[in-house]
This record gives sequence, structure tokens and C-alpha cells, in this order.
Amino acid sequence: VMSTIINRCTGLIKERYGVIIDIYEIPQDDAGVYELMGTDTSTDVFGLRSYESHRLISQIRPTEIRHIEALHAMSTRLMFRIFAEYIKNKENSDMVEYYSEIEQIVLDETYGILLYTDQIAELIHYYSGIPKEVSTNIVKYIRKCMKPELSIWKSVFVVGTRQNGYTEEQAQQIWEWLITEGETTTYRYIAESAAITSYQCFWLKTHYPAEFLAAMMTGD
Repeated sequence: VMSTIINRCTGLIKERYGVIIDIYEIPQDDAGVYELMGTDTSTDVFGLRSYESHRLISQIRPTEIRHIEALHAMSTRLMFRIFAEYIKNKENSDMVEYYSEIEQIVLDETYGILLYTDQIAELIHYYSGIPKEVSTNIVKYIRKCMKPELSIWKSVFVVGTRQNGYTEEQAQQIWEWLITEGETTTYRYIAESAAITSYQCFWLKTHYPAEFLAAMMTGD
């Protein structure tokens, strides 16, 4: 459990140097941490254990916590198929093409890639005018493949989207896209939690490598 290793490491740091570290208050913009993330291949960190994850994170070249969130989202739901597109868009963010202004608003932070279940709920709301709390429930129906409920809400979505200036065909296509992608997206809070844990581990390894290694070895 990585939380145990983190606690063990901060305990060693306090014992050896008298430094008390509040792991939740460390800065999330430490360039040295992101550099290590992109080059280290030995750290067995939660969610980044496999060779594939280490290879992909080196390609992402993270500079913000949201980049680590994205990696966790893609690996958690087996979305590696879109990884190349994410990398391309990240490196050419000013050239990303969006289907609509709505998608640009919702997907800008993920470079035009639909990664999070929360984004699907937002898109349903903005396209059709369905209230946010209702669109959140629709997402649950998508994830549970509840076809009778989805059939009902599809009609509501299409009507609302047409009222907002889209054609019947466009509304149908948008709905089908959201349904398909909804089967592989993950909730953002899951990716956020995993990314923060990964970052905390790499922060400790960057600034206190001996203590982090000792905590890892004891943890094993």
C-alpha cells in the first residue's frame, strides 16, 4: 500500500533530519519531480507499475498533475488506444480541432480527448440542456448498460440538442459517441487520487531518495 510507504518514508525523514513533512502540502509544480517521473523506470508506484506505464509516462513528459491524472485514466480503463492521440494533441495544443465550442469548453484541459465520466455528464448537459444532476444519472445508466433508461433519455437528449441548433443527424451522432466513450471513461476523482499518490511518491524520491528506497524495501 503506497500510503503506508509514504508514511514510513516521512517518518524516516523526521527521525533522521527532524523535518516534519505534511505530504498534502507539498507543491505540485516541482519541475524536478516531473523530470524524474519522465525518466525513472525503477519506481514501483501505484498505478505506474508496468513497463508499459513507464514507457507511456516518459512519452507524456508531464509538467502538471493533470498529465498524470490523464495517464491514470487511460491505464485504469484500458484506454491506451487513444494515448498516441493524447500525446499528439498535447504537443500541438494550439492545433487541436474541436467538433463544437461545447467540446472545446469541456475537453480543453484534456486536449480534445474524452477521458473522464464527468466530462460525459457535462457534454450531455451543455448539448441538450438536461440538468447536470440528471445528466450525472444518465452517465450511471451508460456505465451499467441500462438500455431501457438510455432509450428514454436518448429521445430527450436529441430533442434538447436540436433545440440548441444541431440537426437530428448530428444529435444522434453525438449521443452515440457519448455512449460508446462512456464505456471506457473513468471518474475523475479516481484518476486524481491515483495521480496525487504517484506525485507524492516521486516527490519523496526526488528530495529524499535514500529514505524513500528504505521505505520501499521495508514495505516489501
